[in-house]
Amino acid sequence: MALSPGYEHDIFISYAHNDNFGIADRPGWVDVFEETIDNWLRKRRGMKNLRIWRDKRRMDGNTLFDDAIRNAIDTSALFLALTSRNYLLSDYCRRELQRFHQHHGRHPGGLRIGDRSRIFNILLNNIAFRNWPAEFQGTSGFPMHDARLENEIGDFISPRDDAFEKGMRPIVDALEKTFEQLIPAPAVESTAPGDRVTIFVADVPEALEDFKDRIIAQAQSRDAMIQSDIPPPMTAAEHAAAVSGALAQSRFAVHLLNQWPGRKLSDHKDLTFPREQHEIAFKHAIPQLVWVPEDLNIAAIENEEQRRFLESCENRPRALGQYEFVRCLQSEFVNLVGERITGLAADAGDESRRLSYLIDTHQKDQRYAFRLADFLLDKGADVDFNHESSDPLVSLVKFEQSVKKVKNLVLICGQVGPAWLVGRIKKAFKTVCEQFETEERLRLEHIWLFLAPNSSGKPDLPAFPPLIKINVLDNSRSPEIDPQVTSKLLSGGVTP
Repeated sequence: MALSPGYEHDIFISYAHNDNFGIADRPGWVDVFEETIDNWLRKRRGMKNLRIWRDKRRMDGNTLFDDAIRNAIDTSALFLALTSRNYLLSDYCRRELQRFHQHHGRHPGGLRIGDRSRIFNILLNNIAFRNWPAEFQGTSGFPMHDARLENEIGDFISPRDDAFEKGMRPIVDALEKTFEQLIPAPAVESTAPGDRVTIFVADVPEALEDFKDRIIAQAQSRDAMIQSDIPPPMTAAEHAAAVSGALAQSRFAVHLLNQWPGRKLSDHKDLTFPREQHEIAFKHAIPQLVWVPEDLNIAAIENEEQRRFLESCENRPRALGQYEFVRCLQSEFVNLVGERITGLAADAGDESRRLSYLIDTHQKDQRYAFRLADFLLDKGADVDFNHESSDPLVSLVKFEQSVKKVKNLVLICGQVGPAWLVGRIKKAFKTVCEQFETEERLRLEHIWLFLAPNSSGKPDLPAFPPLIKINVLDNSRSPEIDPQVTSKLLSGGVTP
């Protein structure tokens, strides 16, 4: 399920395959464009379950406009057209644009979300307005070309040019604002009273109601609090908002599934409460325990939608213990839920043992920051980005909130100037002092200045009080992440 309620994909990228050129061993232009959009929204803006669809097959004049393309277009929330001379000459690209315009134009919601178009016209060449396809009417173009004069056609901005990042910023901002209008805002996180563990128990098919009651009784016997019974009937949007609010207060979610789809949503008869609640929990990246009967033969289920859903559940990634798909007896699963609650209650006051990292970076250095984050994640670390916003004040508030939750703050030092670094360090110190004043438990132990390959060396910083350790990691001599440099980072500041 995509971030956008009711859609399989958040973004469909339409492009001419000849525009995805690369030099030597470098990735193609469209490859870099997609990776930048994905990284920026997923990591910097916190959209962890963003789904982008792009056809990567080699196509020629005989390639059919097939069902896979139609289905992807019909189930995508936004359409990004990479408009170039090649794009306008491609009958295939024009058909993709026409399909999105016609299909979504006649469905509820239409082609606009609030005051924003669902079609993004990304100009890889300086295409005159009079030559834009009719489907682009009411949209504004996002230039990603180097033309300076009105009558110049221009060429694609090189991903190695600083102008590439500057051109991408308005696109990312516009995508984020469009998603804000499309996706119901989750409820503000709250903390359950005392140290009690709160769990979300999802809606179930009628045949599993008694089993659900057993799970709830077991949880309550362990002094857990329950979030359950999101009251139907509801529209899809109301339901998504209610479930998101319940999940925000929960430590993990329990889903009991079998061959029966369960109750349907009032305005989307193809969606069911058990399936949607599972997908929303997965989107929120909350730990999930998913149970199916031990003897259930998923391949033999007659209901095609339910069969495909359970197959996807069984094959979900099990990253960092966030997701467990369990086949067992009901009594065994009841005990498993009880053990999980007991373990969470015991760990509630022991979070200080976990290695956690917040990576903060200026726009100029974010590509290298993405590589460091991937490296740390591969090592099993708990990594987050400062979730930036198009509003600088909102970004600072998010930064303060994130600093309170981690042991390690990593600042990428590449092209960014010392003023930005000093400002971030001061803000971190201010946040820690405020925590100390309110007697809130302090977590931040280290600030790391990570020197990237394009760094000018160790920055000249003013003297800071010895409240938090400030460490310098020099990775400037290697274009890749140097394991020797990061060993101290991974050891929590203790030299191995």
